[in-house]
Formats: sequence, structure tokens, C-alpha cells
Amino acid sequence: MKTIALLLVTSLIFSNFALAGQVTPAAAAPQEQASGTTQNVKAQLQNRGTGEKARVRVTLSNGIQVRGYISKIDEVSFQMTDNKKGQTTTISYADVQKLQGPGLSKHAKIGIGVGVGVAVVVVIAAVIAVQAASKLNKLP
Repeated sequence: MKTIALLLVTSLIFSNFALAGQVTPAAAAPQEQASGTTQNVKAQLQNRGTGEKARVRVTLSNGIQVRGYISKIDEVSFQMTDNKKGQTTTISYADVQKLQGPGLSKHAKIGIGVGVGVAVVVVIAAVIAVQAASKLNKLP
């Protein structure tokens, strides 16, 4: 009976992690829209602000990636400063293809969470299987 209860608990845990990994189209849409238009890029940059804490990674329309912090925001362009070199680059909003903050993306974090959940379920299932096998071996 305990084995069945543990299996039910593990299946509930697994289903919760599986549902957490699903992304609805409505949740994915803002990220797709934000990377395309100059107004959205400008709004994202203004939300981040300027200074050394406002670190971003910008992918330009020609494929070049620029990393650093936002040092100045203008009407038609913004300036980024490289943390290591101290070199300042002026980038037009129209040239921005993708704008990312530091760290992992939302999808990567969800994938890691789902992976941890699956690992926990596998470990619990293995413990239950070992306990069931040991009980069967003790029967006369």
C-alpha cells in the first residue's frame, strides 16, 4: 500500500514539473515582438536603465554580438561600453536584432527545472523498486 501511495505522489510531482515546462503561445509572443521593432528595443533599454549594472548582450542584424553595459540612451541610438576594454560602441535601434540580459533564458531555466524533477522521480522510483524487491526476498 505504501508503494502505491509513493508511486502516486511521484506521478503527481512529475506531472507538476511537466506542466511547468509548457509555454503557451501567449507567453512566448511578447519576447518575439520585443526583439523586432525599434520602439520595443528602445522601451526595453529604458527599462534597464544605464550604468554598469545594466548589462546586456545585443545581437545586431549582421550577426555580430556586442556585450557590455548601457552607458547612454538617445532618441535614435544608444551607447554600450565593453566591461573589459572600456570601448564605447554606438548602436542604432534599427540595427538591433535581439536584446538579452545577463544570465540564462526563461526556457533554459524551465528545462533545468524539468530535468531536476525527472531526476527526483527516477531516484524515488529506484528506491521504491529496491524496497519492493527486498520485501519479496524476505517472503517465505
